[in-house]
Amino acid sequence: MSRAKETIVDDSGRVTIPEEIRSHLGLTPGSRLTIEEQDNEEITLRPLRDAPLLAEKDGVLVVQSRPAGQLEGSDREDRRARMSHLVERSGL
Repeated sequence: MSRAKETIVDDSGRVTIPEEIRSHLGLTPGSRLTIEEQDNEEITLRPLRDAPLLAEKDGVLVVQSRPAGQLEGSDREDRRARMSHLVERSGL
């Protein structure tokens, strides 16, 4: 089923994907797409699909995700910041 819509390229080269298409494809802010130039002067956009968020493991659904940031050493940094805050509050 074709869902062709017209859109405009802005001064920065950006295009807006119509809401009906974003909704149908499950695209949200931050969704990643691939763009491919075709030989026939057409452009193809495809959503990049990561691994499924939920997977079954030993009969139980588990969340599969990646860290949103750097985790190594973050517990030490957090502990250091909390201790510093406590020392400041206690006036030591």
